[in-house]
Amino acid sequence: MKEGEPNLYQKMKAGDLSAFDEIFNLYYEQLVWIAHSKIDNIAVAEDIVQQIFINFWAKRATLTVEHALFPYLKKSVHNRCIDYYKKQKTIQRKEIQYFQNPLSLNIATPEEKLLSEENLQAIYQKIEALPPKCRAVFKLSRFEEMTYAEIATHLEISKKTVEMHISTALRILRKSIFFLPFLLEVV
Repeated sequence: MKEGEPNLYQKMKAGDLSAFDEIFNLYYEQLVWIAHSKIDNIAVAEDIVQQIFINFWAKRATLTVEHALFPYLKKSVHNRCIDYYKKQKTIQRKEIQYFQNPLSLNIATPEEKLLSEENLQAIYQKIEALPPKCRAVFKLSRFEEMTYAEIATHLEISKKTVEMHISTALRILRKSIFFLPFLLEVV
């Protein structure tokens, strides 16, 4: 350990808050700089380092640092940055999954599930209430995933008529449905 570190560390382990403050002031900026170089977001870097120090203080009684404090803290920053990236990757994957099909995600509570089922039921009722030709075109587009050209051929109508029916269906549904991106996105 650096000169004075063993003494500060031992005092901190014994519960001396001023020793902890000295360690914090000694290394905080360097650790934020290291985290910022890995994360490229100063606010997140500061949060990471602050959380490391919070845990460092909370676990002081059971913590064993056998070598210098700075390498220990630096390794903690490195590990937290990796955890941050893993968490961000998971969040991004879930966002992509949600935006591809929001109704496919697990719903946490029975109330939310009931609400979701009620919303889905309301959506299907709105679709069924569309004018017959408009409803047929919309269903072929959204549920059968047919292209406008395929729908036009299948129903023996022009591609422009298909576009008009889709536009009409979306306008009607948007007025009554607050959020349904997978059905209401424009193709």
